[in-house]
Amino acid sequence: MVFLSFSRFRKFLLFPLIVLFSLPLGSVPVFRIVVDPGHGGIAKDPKTQHGDKYDSVTQTYLETYKQGTEHGNITERKVVLDLAKEVHRVLKLTETEAGWKEFEGYLKLFSKKTDFPRVTLESKLTRESSFDDDPSSDDPNAAYRLYDFPDPKTGVRRKGRLSKINELKPHLVLSLHLNPASKGQTGGMGAVLTPGFKTFSQIKKISEKKKSQNSFVNGPWSEWLIFQSGWSKLENATADTWIYLHGYWSKKSGKETDVSKFEGYRQNMVSWKYADDANWEKQIGKPGPYATNHEDFLETGKFWEREKGKKEEWRREGGKEGFGGDNHYVTKELMRFVQYGLPVQLKEKNSPYPELGPIQKPYISTYSLPTYTNALCAFIEIGYVNRNRDIKYLTQNKKETAISLAVGIYSLFVGLDVKKIPSLPYNPKGKKVNLERYETYFDDVL
Repeated sequence: MVFLSFSRFRKFLLFPLIVLFSLPLGSVPVFRIVVDPGHGGIAKDPKTQHGDKYDSVTQTYLETYKQGTEHGNITERKVVLDLAKEVHRVLKLTETEAGWKEFEGYLKLFSKKTDFPRVTLESKLTRESSFDDDPSSDDPNAAYRLYDFPDPKTGVRRKGRLSKINELKPHLVLSLHLNPASKGQTGGMGAVLTPGFKTFSQIKKISEKKKSQNSFVNGPWSEWLIFQSGWSKLENATADTWIYLHGYWSKKSGKETDVSKFEGYRQNMVSWKYADDANWEKQIGKPGPYATNHEDFLETGKFWEREKGKKEEWRREGGKEGFGGDNHYVTKELMRFVQYGLPVQLKEKNSPYPELGPIQKPYISTYSLPTYTNALCAFIEIGYVNRNRDIKYLTQNKKETAISLAVGIYSLFVGLDVKKIPSLPYNPKGKKVNLERYETYFDDVL
């Protein structure tokens, strides 16, 4: 099946293979959503529980698995899986007439209007279990890796989560995660963003002394994730830029490659049309897209054409939130729907609702999903694992949180005239994403 934007819907009526469940063929637009509960695997034994990145150059795994955060008996993998399943259940209501009536009831809680355009929000989950469900497996991370990897018995390349997501050709990926809170951290939620080629190019020029550091320090992307302790945000951003361009870290100076720290050529770890042709490994170290220094680097090939394209700029730069493109908008808008939807729904039930932590500044790095999924990506750190009030609404008010996210997803595709409540710290904008300008971009990933 293929996602249909409103402007392209009529063309697809000619294809009889598109089946809209119990609805008459062609009666409503269909939008495909992938709900991704983060992690799922295990990192306890680095010799057997290999991580996400298998490198075909060295024929090794480059890291151990990142299994997510934990606090006591509360684990990120379980909390986000339970919430993702509930979001999936609510979205699937739109696939039948009876379910749509229930979904309409949820829309009425948020909107001034009582009549809503009918759509189908076709939902898929990236996982429905975790390694805990099959601890005896020889490779408990096989179902949860992000990137492609070889089958340990046959050597045949198996598709990772990114490839499987792109195979579904979604318009939107909702990826749910939790953060650990440090001392003094109030909790809350935040967007996870990757900038576009425009910003990485700017950081590259700073490292080459062709641009002032102030262009980064005073810009919207300056709050870079600090993943190397003792390095400044700019030094971390520069290292991330080298990883993005060359596959290797830079040294702290930002001028040289640290060949001891290799992250792999991630665009070639995914099964999609932007991977390079066979035998690309022979180009490594030569001038071109696999040079290990900026002087010899040339952004040529299918992946770099994608990165420099207008549609990736729309997805990851500028946009309604000031920066971060449509990815930032869809992520922050869904967080606003949660911040709005919980009080609204619990007031209807005459139930006390938990005070929610604020929407934090975005987390910025070369994150995999926002870059290597060819879809709008709402990557949300939706709570803090060691803050009781966050865990309370994610577990005790799981249904209301899921409904808020599902209604927000509907609004992203259709728009929603939200009742404004001035007393709440966040009100959704209710504006739909301009999908029409992407044309067939999300469909042409394979």
